[in-house]
Formats: sequence, structure tokens, C-alpha cells
Amino acid sequence: MDEADKKLAAKIVGLLTSDHDGERAAAGAKLTEIAKRNKMSLAELMAAVYGRHTYTSQPPPRNDPPPRQSYSYKPKPPPTEKMAKLQKISDRQDMASRVLSSWELDFALDVAGRYDNDGELSEKQTAIVDKILRKVERVFR
Repeated sequence: MDEADKKLAAKIVGLLTSDHDGERAAAGAKLTEIAKRNKMSLAELMAAVYGRHTYTSQPPPRNDPPPRQSYSYKPKPPPTEKMAKLQKISDRQDMASRVLSSWELDFALDVAGRYDNDGELSEKQTAIVDKILRKVERVFR
């Protein structure tokens, strides 16, 4: 590789950090062209430009510690009163469907399946659950 290609490649590398996609793409294409012209890989081109003459295709082995495993078991808390009522809707969908729209029934089933505690619900979810429970209260008496 001649000095002109080394200087050109060194200048083009700076464009790889451009904020503009087109400039980065053009820089990558030009570096690839220079590497091909010199029958080198991009890594070998960078090594030649920056004076590092040793290149290995394999990265050095990592000595990361194994991932830590968490073994903290927390028993599932008993469902709160609202969640127990939603579970009842889930168990008796035939009765609940008499007074709930299909959307409300689907919402109740989804919430009953996802949450154990009504404290996990957003304010909007809690308001909808309260409305649903008021509607089904007369059916489940």
C-alpha cells in the first residue's frame, strides 16, 4: 500500500463518525474500495494505516465472570379482594357476559390473568375494574 492510500484512508476514517448517514456510507464504501484495491480486508487496512502490523481474525478471549443467578423465591401473595372478584368473573364468564360488553369481559380476564394485587394497576385500570365489578355485582349475588 502506498503512502497516498494510507493518508486518504486516515482522512476517510474520520467521516465514519459523521452525523449524516450518507457521509458514513460513502466513507465506508471508499474504505472498502481502498482495501480491495490493495487486496486487504478492512481490518488489515486499518492496521496498515495506524501502524499495527499484527492482526488476528479472532478477538481475544474474554474473562467475564459467569452471570449471577438469583435464587430469591418469593411466594405469590394471596389475591386482593378486587383480584379475587375478577378471578370469579374469569371462572364464571357465562354469567358475567350477561352484563359486560365483550371488551369489558376481555379486560377483566386479562387483568385477572396478569395481576395478583390491585396495587399493581394504574389509576385508569383501577377505575375500569371498579366499573366492571359494580356491573357484575348484581349477577354474582
